[in-house]
Amino acid sequence: MRPVRTISQKLDIHTDKVNNIIKSIKKDYGIFFTPEWVVNLMVGLINKKIKNKALILEPACGIAQFLMGIKRNNPTFYNNSLKYGVEINEKITEYIEKEGLAKDTEIIYSDYLLWKTNLLFDVIIGNPPYGIPSLSEHYTIKVDNETKQKYRSIFTTWFGKYNVYGAFIEKSIELLKENGQLIFIVPATFMILDEFKRLRKYLAQKGKTQIIYMGPNIFKPEVGVTTIILNFIKSKKLNNKLILSEYVHKKIKNISEEEKWYGEVFLFKTSFSKILESLCSHRLGDIYDIRISPRTPEIKHNPHVKKEINVKDSNYLPILNGRNLKCNEILYKPITNRWIEKNKISTLREFLLKPRIVVGLGFRKGGRVGAAYDKKCYPWMGDVYHLLRKESIITINYDLTDDNVVEYLNSDMIKRYIKDIYREITYHLSITQLKTIPLPRKNEFEKIKRGVT
Repeated sequence: MRPVRTISQKLDIHTDKVNNIIKSIKKDYGIFFTPEWVVNLMVGLINKKIKNKALILEPACGIAQFLMGIKRNNPTFYNNSLKYGVEINEKITEYIEKEGLAKDTEIIYSDYLLWKTNLLFDVIIGNPPYGIPSLSEHYTIKVDNETKQKYRSIFTTWFGKYNVYGAFIEKSIELLKENGQLIFIVPATFMILDEFKRLRKYLAQKGKTQIIYMGPNIFKPEVGVTTIILNFIKSKKLNNKLILSEYVHKKIKNISEEEKWYGEVFLFKTSFSKILESLCSHRLGDIYDIRISPRTPEIKHNPHVKKEINVKDSNYLPILNGRNLKCNEILYKPITNRWIEKNKISTLREFLLKPRIVVGLGFRKGGRVGAAYDKKCYPWMGDVYHLLRKESIITINYDLTDDNVVEYLNSDMIKRYIKDIYREITYHLSITQLKTIPLPRKNEFEKIKRGVT
């Protein structure tokens, strides 16, 4: 007698087969299958108030892992609901039809972001693709420029180098009924990056947002992205409400709740971070304008930048980058193999002619900020920020020197603060994150150095 396989065993078999079918294009579509225990956790979040005859949608459905998860965990709800899946990959939809998967589900072959429907849904659940859409080899989601322009024209949250999962969130919320629920597992980057400022504001305006922090290990070894579960209720009554949670010891633990959230960056407040903030009168952005170095394409196209020079020519300076920057130290030596005449530095940026604090974009050894004072006014490129003291009433009375600020930014206290409030969400700091770092006055700094625990 042939052994009877469970839904989970059948899905495991089909996942392996589909993985082989789409192996060559999996990266281009940003496809990652979700561990079963995560599917079960997300299915368990479905609001019990959503009754039978619900309309359920799984975007970018693949082999319908989440719909099958509902069937496995709540068969009555599954059997009495109308199910839909949308999938952009024709090979997967053909496989689903051939194998008879999700027989009671309408699977639609379409680009979800361009899909048009008059339906509104009670539950939308899934794992959308992750990646920046482009044909460039530097980005993961292969999308032509014409399609990308369509996305840009459709989605109000689209900003900068937008990640497609942000568009999936906006599209899904638009397809929810009032009091409908969206449950997605997505990268945590939208919590803090500037590219998602419109999305955060959009979420705040549309309903109640719960973020469940899952950490960096869910999709390893395939990818080391830090993920969260977005549990969103579309509601005019509940708009601006925010719950920040984390998944620890197999339980969801609430960290904080806010009744009035307007799309600000998410922060994991701890007792240490609260103490440090209470001891500081300012934020870094109050005292300093923060600029970023010219990026590599701009350097390459600057006619005054040279790749080869006579080493004895003292009119040229090497262009520095992040590898030249250590904590409280700058290595004034050629690493980038790019040079520029001293009197042409202003063609890169005017502010490069001024002494200033430079800050490494990436975290240094477990969260440390790499900061130093560039008194020689060298040119820089790449992932390095520049802090220039503002000219205002606040800064006239601010009594901490730039050298003191460098010491403070390189301290173990700031290393701990950044790790506490931002976790493992990203490997680098954004301008927005830098601006929010608490900054003390002189007497406050002395108190902090005596010990904050």
